Amino acid sequence: MQRTSKTFIALLAALAGVSALNADVVETSNGARLVGKITKIEGGTVHLATPYAGEIGIKQSEITAMSTDDVLAVRLASGTRIDGKITTEGGDLKVVGADGTVSTQVGKVAASWSAGGEDPQVSAMRRKWTFVTSADIAGKEGNTKSTSIGLGFVAGLVSPQDTLKFYGSYQYATTTSVAGVETKSADETKGGIDYSSFFSPRYGWYVRSELEKDSVEGIDLRSTSDFGATMRFINNDVQSLVGRLGVGYRFESFPVGANKKGAVLSTGLTHKYSFSKFAALVTDLQFIPAMDDFADYRFVHDSALELPIASGFWKLRLGLNNQYNSRVIGTRENMDTTYYTRLILNWK
Repeated sequence: MQRTSKTFIALLAALAGVSALNADVVETSNGARLVGKITKIEGGTVHLATPYAGEIGIKQSEITAMSTDDVLAVRLASGTRIDGKITTEGGDLKVVGADGTVSTQVGKVAASWSAGGEDPQVSAMRRKWTFVTSADIAGKEGNTKSTSIGLGFVAGLVSPQDTLKFYGSYQYATTTSVAGVETKSADETKGGIDYSSFFSPRYGWYVRSELEKDSVEGIDLRSTSDFGATMRFINNDVQSLVGRLGVGYRFESFPVGANKKGAVLSTGLTHKYSFSKFAALVTDLQFIPAMDDFADYRFVHDSALELPIASGFWKLRLGLNNQYNSRVIGTRENMDTTYYTRLILNWK
């Protein structure tokens, strides 16, 4: 029995030794020696998968030495790319590959990932399609009867540096009084294309073209095209604030009367604040005056609270939209206000 116990203990010791031989090792400036499996190096953090604490992140600045048992893909801050095993000798980090050895420092490793995989930087730079569709239908009975419908879509080709968007929307609403008189209160069709590109983390340029038809407002066709500069005032995971300033050309035709056309100044501000992963407040402002008469302008405001439902694909959008035209036809109101509850399907 005693002999069996000794054999069992020896077997465990041997297995532990084999496990240690097949493990990656990270040593830190405070003397800690961490054993596990290096899964990646990203954003100044070494990710180590361990059997005792799951995956942990270790600040790269705190690491004095590390070694791997398997081959990793490594990219240095200089841009050098090599696949190999990592070792540390005399304070220098060495990546030993099939075509040679590269000597460097721990702090100069920009990223690493599984050998044979794609560089995360290349993946992040690749443009991806995103699609958003929305729909809302509302009705009311009582002293007055009203119905409304709204449909919309946005298709975007997105990368960290640029975004190409195609968008369109349709809004229709009627109101029926107690006397049975039905009045059309909304009938707007809109579509456009928008491209923005950033040549630095903060600064970029944009170009946009939009077509609109609104029978309630008395617009047979409104065409606005503009281009200019854009700037990211704030850009992080919680909040973003992007401004635009440009010039363009606007053309408007009406059922009666002369057409209007001329150069315009285009300004815009888009703000998004994420309270958590479950809620976000989005606000979009546009102010577009005529260049030859600043008293002739359009102001558009849209604010909405977005709440995810069911899964990450579905969202509920509760919003308010204001459109103000300083010059209107006949006795029409300057301000159009729409309150909406919209169901959104968002997929990538």
